[in-house]
Amino acid sequence: MLSRYRALSTVNLADVTTFVNPPIPALTLDSPASIFMTDFRSVHPVVVNCKSNVCEALNLMKRSYVRSLLVTDIGGTSFNGIVTATDINSGKVLAYMASNQIKNRDEVLVENVMINREHIHGLDYEKISASTIGDILETIKHLSEQHVIVVDRSLTSFVVRGMFSTTNIAKALHIKFDVEPQARTFFELEQVVLHHHMV
Repeated sequence: MLSRYRALSTVNLADVTTFVNPPIPALTLDSPASIFMTDFRSVHPVVVNCKSNVCEALNLMKRSYVRSLLVTDIGGTSFNGIVTATDINSGKVLAYMASNQIKNRDEVLVENVMINREHIHGLDYEKISASTIGDILETIKHLSEQHVIVVDRSLTSFVVRGMFSTTNIAKALHIKFDVEPQARTFFELEQVVLHHHMV
């Protein structure tokens, strides 16, 4: 199979004294929002099956160096929602275990603590190109969410296009930016209250 390929000639580096080092652009709150968005057309999203347990999901986050996962159906094709490290590490798992008389964390499935898509606020991709990261942070602060999904209507169907992460934005701008996730349903409100009592 390798017979149709050829080895390239090499050069000696004795006379090489420097390297290409482009300037790092200064990022500010006025920088284009698109710079900070994880675009799933160029970066594969990290996904988890809704029937996976929370321990598997958390291990996947650690291996992938992310704090949130897109959740799919059993077939792995339909978008069902997202699950975050906060969902798994907060009182949500313990609350579900208590209310369902479950003793082991690995019996709690992602679908039991995930944020269903009908409770997720999304941003329209078309608006991102005319927005600054300051606009995105103000939106995130208003929504009280650590991750904001970006949807695209211009492709073949209405799809998840990307995501903004407060952690990534804060690192890039060298700022501290924390938000307290808000409850989206009455069940989540109960879990938030339980978590605050446990802390």
